[in-house]
Amino acid sequence: MPAEMPPDMPPSTEIQLSATASHVFVEHYPGLVYRQFIDGRLFPGGRELHFDLLKPVSPTPTPLVVFVKGGGFQNVHRSRYLPALVPLAQRGITIASVEYRTSNEARFPAPVDDVQHAIRYIRTHAQELNVLTDAIAVWGNSAGGTIAAIIGAAGVGGECGVRAAVSWYGVHDPARSERYRDPDSPIRHAFGPGDDGAAPWPRPSDHVHPGSAPMLLIHGTEDEVVDVEQSQSLARELVKQGVPHELALVKGGRHSFAQMCTRTDALARTFSFLEQHLTTARP
Repeated sequence: MPAEMPPDMPPSTEIQLSATASHVFVEHYPGLVYRQFIDGRLFPGGRELHFDLLKPVSPTPTPLVVFVKGGGFQNVHRSRYLPALVPLAQRGITIASVEYRTSNEARFPAPVDDVQHAIRYIRTHAQELNVLTDAIAVWGNSAGGTIAAIIGAAGVGGECGVRAAVSWYGVHDPARSERYRDPDSPIRHAFGPGDDGAAPWPRPSDHVHPGSAPMLLIHGTEDEVVDVEQSQSLARELVKQGVPHELALVKGGRHSFAQMCTRTDALARTFSFLEQHLTTARP
C-alpha cells in the first residue's frame, strides 16, 4: 500500500511558470585545444594551447568575446575569472577564455600571435561552435589588456577582424615607466631589454589608425602595478586618430580584477560596451 502523507504535510501547489526565459542557458566546455604546432612542428614537449568556452544555447549563431587573462606574461590561469563572465554569456554572447605562451616559453609578440591564432581557429570552426564570424571582440586585463589593445588596434580590417576591444589596466606604453627597466621586471622578461635600439618595446598606439576597433579602457588611479598613465597615453592616441573609445578612470582603483568587479560597475559597463558593438552584427 502507498505510504500515507504525514498529517502535517501541506498540500502541493500547482503554479504556472512564465514562458519568458530569464536568461540564456549556458554550457561550459573546458580545455579545448586550439594550437599544437608552430612553423610546421609540434611545440616543444608536446605543448598544447587551450581555451575554455562558455557557449549560450541558441538556435542562431552568437557573437563572440575572446577573453585574455593577465598575469605579467608569466602565468595564465585561463579559467580563474570564468565565473565573472557567465552573466555575459547568459546574455547570448559566447566567451572563449584563451591561454598563450608565457615569457619563459617565448618572448613578445608570441602571446599576440597565439591569441590571433585562437581567433582564427574559432572563426574556422564557427559553424560547430555556433558563433558569428563578423561579430568578434577581444577583452583582457593587465597583460591580457595589452594583447587585446594590440589586436583591437588592427580593427575590423585587420587579421582578426575584431569589432571592439576592452583593456582593463593594460600596459600600453612601457617605455614611460622606469620600473619596467628593472632586470626583474615581468615586462623586461616578456619584451626584452628595450633599450638597445634593435627591438623597441611594443606600443599598441603604434598600431592605432582611423580604422581601429572602438576601445574601452578602464584603469584605477591608484594602480600600484601598472601606472594609470599607461591607459591615458593610449587614449590620447585614439583621440588623435579619431577612434571611438571610452576611458574610465576608477578613483582609488588598484590592480585588481576582483576590486573592479565588486566595488565598481566596471563589469556592467564592459558588458554594455561589448553588447553595443557586437549585437548590431547579428543576422
